[in-house]
Amino acid sequence: MAVGAVLLSNRPSMPTSRNATQAPVFCALWATGADTARDGVFRLLALRPDATGGGWEAFDRICNPFPEENHATARMVREFGLTGRDLEQGAAVDKAWQEFLEFLGDRPRIVPQADVFRAWEVHLGSPGGVLPHPIGIDAVAGLLLPGRLAQRGAALVGQLVDLKSEAPSPLALHPDHLRAALGELLGRFLELGEGLRQVAASGYLAAAAGLEAAGDDGGSLLRTILGLLDQPRLWAHSTGGLFPLHPALRAVDPKSGALQLTAAPIPTDAMLATVRPRVAENRAHWLRGQPLPPRSEDDTPFPMEDREVLEDVFSVHLPALFAADTGARPSDCYRASQHSVAREVAGGLAGQQLLLIHAPTGTGKTLAYLVPALLWARRHGMRLGIATYTRALQEQAMDREVPLALRALARAGQPPAGEDGYRISLLKGRENYLCWRSLRLHQPDVDEDNGELWLAWTQLAVFALTDVDGDLDRLPRRLPLFLDAASSYRSTFLRLMRQVRARTGCCSHADDRRTCAATQARLRAERSHVVITNQSLVLARQDFFKHLIFDECEHLHDQAHDAWSSSLSFPELRAPLKRLRAGGSAGRRRGAVLDRLQRVLTPETRPHQTLCSCLSDWDALSNAIEQLEEAVGDFRRWRSAERRGRDESDEHSLLREYALSDEARPLLLARQQLTNAGSLLHAGLCDLVELLEDLPLRGIPRLRRSLDLIRVDLSDAMGVAEKWLPLQEGRPAFSASTYYDVVDDFRGQTGLAARILLPNEYLGSNYYPQLEGAVFLSATTYLRGGFESARAYLGLERAAHPKADDERSPCRVEAFRAPEVFDYSRTLLAVPRDVPSITRDKAAFLDYTRRFIAHLGERTRGRMLVLFTNAADVAEVGTRLEGFFRARHIPLWHQNMEGSSKEELSERFRARADSILLGVDTFWYGADFPGETLEYLIIVRLPYGVPDAYHHAQRAALGPGEQGRQIYMPRCLSKFRQGFGRLMRRVTDRGCVFILDNRVLEPRHRSFLAELPLAQAAGDPDEGGARLVRGDTDHCVHEALAHMEMLAEVKRRGLTASFRDEEAPREPAFP
Repeated sequence: MAVGAVLLSNRPSMPTSRNATQAPVFCALWATGADTARDGVFRLLALRPDATGGGWEAFDRICNPFPEENHATARMVREFGLTGRDLEQGAAVDKAWQEFLEFLGDRPRIVPQADVFRAWEVHLGSPGGVLPHPIGIDAVAGLLLPGRLAQRGAALVGQLVDLKSEAPSPLALHPDHLRAALGELLGRFLELGEGLRQVAASGYLAAAAGLEAAGDDGGSLLRTILGLLDQPRLWAHSTGGLFPLHPALRAVDPKSGALQLTAAPIPTDAMLATVRPRVAENRAHWLRGQPLPPRSEDDTPFPMEDREVLEDVFSVHLPALFAADTGARPSDCYRASQHSVAREVAGGLAGQQLLLIHAPTGTGKTLAYLVPALLWARRHGMRLGIATYTRALQEQAMDREVPLALRALARAGQPPAGEDGYRISLLKGRENYLCWRSLRLHQPDVDEDNGELWLAWTQLAVFALTDVDGDLDRLPRRLPLFLDAASSYRSTFLRLMRQVRARTGCCSHADDRRTCAATQARLRAERSHVVITNQSLVLARQDFFKHLIFDECEHLHDQAHDAWSSSLSFPELRAPLKRLRAGGSAGRRRGAVLDRLQRVLTPETRPHQTLCSCLSDWDALSNAIEQLEEAVGDFRRWRSAERRGRDESDEHSLLREYALSDEARPLLLARQQLTNAGSLLHAGLCDLVELLEDLPLRGIPRLRRSLDLIRVDLSDAMGVAEKWLPLQEGRPAFSASTYYDVVDDFRGQTGLAARILLPNEYLGSNYYPQLEGAVFLSATTYLRGGFESARAYLGLERAAHPKADDERSPCRVEAFRAPEVFDYSRTLLAVPRDVPSITRDKAAFLDYTRRFIAHLGERTRGRMLVLFTNAADVAEVGTRLEGFFRARHIPLWHQNMEGSSKEELSERFRARADSILLGVDTFWYGADFPGETLEYLIIVRLPYGVPDAYHHAQRAALGPGEQGRQIYMPRCLSKFRQGFGRLMRRVTDRGCVFILDNRVLEPRHRSFLAELPLAQAAGDPDEGGARLVRGDTDHCVHEALAHMEMLAEVKRRGLTASFRDEEAPREPAFP
C-alpha cells in the first residue's frame, strides 16, 4: 500500500556547510523489466534529509503497472516479494511519478545505476524540463575504487551492503541500501590512506576544472560528486536502520571535509613520490615465503591422508557449503561426477602421466581439479600451474572457485591461505599489468588544462593505489561518469592505458621493480603452490612450470600455434619508426621522440652526435622497409600470375618456390638490408638512452621510457621479419616444420607470416616430454565415440609414440570419461528450415539472422546469447540491432563494441537477466551464465574453419584424410559442443538452442548433431535427451516459447505477429 513521507529518525543538528553542496536524495525504482515501452514501474522509493538536517524523510509509492490486470508478474513475486494484493490499491503510475519528482526536487540524485534510472526518467517524462544527471553508485565506485568492484553493475550495492535479510534479490533495493553503499565506498576509500586521498582529490578537481572550461557538463557533475563525498555529514548519518556509519566516516572533520577539497593542490611528482602503489604494499607479505621449485627430485605420491581429506571435501563439505547457499539438502548437492573427476586428477598428479579427462558440462571441473591440486602441491612444496584458455576464465576461477575450495578445505581441518597454508596467485602476461614508473612519467604537466586527460590519468592513478594486483583487466573501460565528449575521452583513456602498461624491460632499477605490478605478479607466482594462468603463457615460459593442469584443453592446439608462430604487417613494421620521427609530417601533437630531442639537445655534444647517428640509421631502415615492401609486391604479382595455372591446394608452397628462384634476388637483398639497418638503429637507441640519463632537462625521463619501449618493439619487429624469411649466408633456410607466406590481415594490410605447421606434432614431440606430468580436462575430449580424435588433435598420440630419431621414452597417456550430469530433456533444440543458405546468399542469411534475433529477443526480453563465427558479422548484425533494442530498453551488447572489454561484457550480461549478448570465439568456450541470465542460445553458423593456404599446407604434410581426422574436424566438433554447452550450467537450468545454419540437417554435416545429447525417440519424456524440432521459423519459435511456458505471457504483451508477417512488406495506406 502507498506510504507517505515520514520522519525516520532524529539526531542533533550538524554545522551548516560552508560550500554550496546540496544534500542528496537516494532513489530506487522497481520495474517489471528493462523494456520501458512494454514494462512498467511498480514501486518508487526515495530518501532525503529533512529540513533540519537532523533526520530523514522517506517516499514510498506502490504503483500498478498493469491496471487492467491487478496481478503481480512472476518476476515481481520472485525478485521483489510483491504480490497482487499489494497492487490492488496501488496509485496510477503517472500520478505517483509526479509526486516522486516533487519529492526529489532539484537535489543530486543517488541511484544504483545512472543509465537505467535515466532511461525511466526519459520515458516517464518531466514537466519541469531537463532533469539533473543522476549519480550512480557504480560511477562513484569507478572514481574511488576503480577495480573489479566497479564492474559489478546491478550487483554492486549487494557487494557493499549485506542484503540477505533486507531484500529478496539484489534488484530489490531500498534508498537506505544506497546510502549505506555510498558510505561503505567512501569509508573503504579513506581507509587506504592520506596519499590516495590527496592524489584523487587533486586529480579529479583538475579534471573538473578542465571539463568545465571546455563547456562539458561532465565537469559540473564531477564537481557535484566530489562535493557530496567531501561532506558525508550531509547524507551519511544513520536512518535508524541496520546499516551503521562506516568507522572511517566518524573521524572526518566537518570543517576540512573527507576529501579536503579546499586544500587539494595540483598533483606533482613530489606528491607521487610520497605514495606507493598497492601492489608494493602487498609485496612484504609474499616475501616471507620462499620460492617453490617447479619439480621435485623425490617421489610425489598422493598420500592416503590427503586422499581422506579429498573424500571428505567432496562427499561432506562442498555439499554442505552448496546447501547453505541454496537452501537445499546437502545430499541433493553432492556431485558424483565431480567427485570422480577429483579422484582421477589426484591419481594423475601422483602418477606423473599425461591424463586426458572428459568432464561433461555441469561437472564442476574447476573445483574437481583445484582441490587435489592444492593438496598435492602443498604436500610436496612445489609449484603447479593451472592453465585456462582465457583471462576471463582465470578471473572466474580465482574469484569464485578458489574461495570456495579454501572454505571446504578449512572445514576439513586444512590450514587457511597464507604464509604457512595454501598460497595461490594469478599470473598473466606483463602487458596486462600497470607499471607505476610509467604512470608517473605520464602524469599531466601542472599547467595542463585538458580535463579528459586529467580524468583518465587520475582514475588510473587511483586504480594503482587501490588494486592489490595492478591487473588492468580489472579496470572498467566504460565512462566513469556522463561526459559530452564521450568518444574523445575514450580515445584519451585507451591511449594513456597503452602507455602505462608494463612491458619487457620496462623497469630495470630495483625500486622500479618493487612498484611494477608485472614484476610483483611474477614474485607471487614463484612462491605459490598453485598458479592460475593461461595456456599461452605456460607455452611461452616452459621452464616455469613442470606440472600442469590444462582446463579447456581443446584450445592447446591453437594456443601452441599462436605461441610458436609470428606475423607482422608493414604498418606494424613501420610503427616504431613513426614513434621515433614524424618523417616530414605534422606528427602527433607533442611530436615524435627523436624530433623532440632534436629541439632540446645542444649541438656538438655527445648526446646530439648520437642522435644524429640515430637519425641516419632511421633513414636507412625506412629505405630498407620500402625496398622490402616493393620486393614483396613483386612476389605478390608473380604469385597472382602463377595462380592462374595452379590448383588452390598448391598455393601454400609458392613463397618457398619463389625465394629459391633467381627472381627473388631483390627480395633476399632487401630482407638482409632490413636486418642490418634495424641492428644499427637498435644499437644507436641503446647508446642514446644511456647518454640521456644524466641530462638535467625537463621531460627527459619520459623520453627515455619512450625510447626503451620503442627499442623493444623494434627488436620484436626485426625478429618476426627474420623468422619470415630465414637466411643463411644470404640464401633461404626454410624449415620443414614451418609455413611461410605473405598474407593480408583483416584490415587488408600486407603482412609477413611464419607459422608452425603442425602444432600437435610440436606439442607431442617437444613440449609434453619435458613436463613431469599434466592433466587435460574439457567437456569435448570425448568425440566420435572415443578419445582418439582428442589424442591426435592435442599431440598426445605423438607423445605416446615417439619416432625413431626422437631419442626419448614414450609418455604414458591415460584417459577417463566422467558421466553426464544434466537432464537434457529440459533443453529444446530447434533448426528452422526456412533460413536462407549461408553459402549461396550470405547477405540474405545475415539479414534473416538480424530479424530472427529481434523477433525472438523482443518476446523473451533478452536472456539470450548469440554465437557467431565471424567478428565482422557480429559488428554488422549488432550495429543494426542497436536501435531496435534501445527503443525497447533491452540491453544489447556485442563483442568489440566501443568502451567494453570481453570481461566487462560477461559481467554486464551476467548482472542483467533481461539482456542480449552477441559474441565470437571467447563466448563459445567456458563462459558461465547460469539461471535466467541465459535461457535462449542461438548458434548462427556451424563452426567450420576456413580452408586457406595454411590449411592446404597441413593437408600436404599429413594427407587430406589425416589432416581432417587429426586437426580439422576435431576443432570444428569441439567448438560446436562447447557452444551448445553454454546453455545448461546448473541442474535446474532449462532453455532452448536454435541452430540457424540448417546444413546441420544434411547427411554430410550430421556429425555435429551426433555430438549432442538428443533424445533418440521424439516425445519420449523418459529419454533424458534434448527434443529436436524442425520446421519453419514460426513453428520453431512457437515450440520454444511453449517449452519455456511463455506463450501466454507473449500474448498478453500483444506480440502475436508471426515472423512471416513481420517479414512481409506493409500494405500502403490509402485515404
